[in-house]
Amino acid sequence: MDVLISRYRDRLRNGLLLKDVGGYNLAASEMNPAILDELLSVMFDLELPPVIWEPFAGRTKASRFQDISKYNDVELISQTLHPIDPRIREGDSMKFGPGKEIGGVLFHPPYFGSSSFFHDERDACEAENRAEYLAGLDKVVQLFKPRLVRGGLVCAVGRDYRVGGQRIWLPEWYLELFGGDFSLREVWLSEPDVVIIFEVTE
Repeated sequence: MDVLISRYRDRLRNGLLLKDVGGYNLAASEMNPAILDELLSVMFDLELPPVIWEPFAGRTKASRFQDISKYNDVELISQTLHPIDPRIREGDSMKFGPGKEIGGVLFHPPYFGSSSFFHDERDACEAENRAEYLAGLDKVVQLFKPRLVRGGLVCAVGRDYRVGGQRIWLPEWYLELFGGDFSLREVWLSEPDVVIIFEVTE
């Protein structure tokens, strides 16, 4: 694990800085659309199936990611507990996976210690502690892992933040979550987020 953290920190220092294209709301759990653009570019280069699962689509009113995916002839299977955009399906991603073969995963879970928008106990952020939070996220991983093609990519988006004075190193938590069956491929920067690209190795 120490070796993986060292590799991550080295790549973080030299990570690709993505352009902030604007038009998104961090408070609504949205992220820089340039993240998806770059992910699609890598997936196309690797000739991966043009199907992506987004297990935590958030509460966006109109998914720009759905627009980008449609424009690029990519199927984006977006899922969340309480969707607003009708293109996003309703479902608990700890219980229901993508349902088909996928080439990539857009992984941007609600942050530990944050408040659930809907006060839903199924929401990952409602976890009581770090171990419970990661156990919940691992349920999601185990659902999509059998559906992810060999060489498929996981685009994990997160940031360092504080909860009650405690520093949460979420990107490094991702290393623990994916470090066993996935290899670290790339690290990108999109302030305030860090984007870690993992590649499935089994």
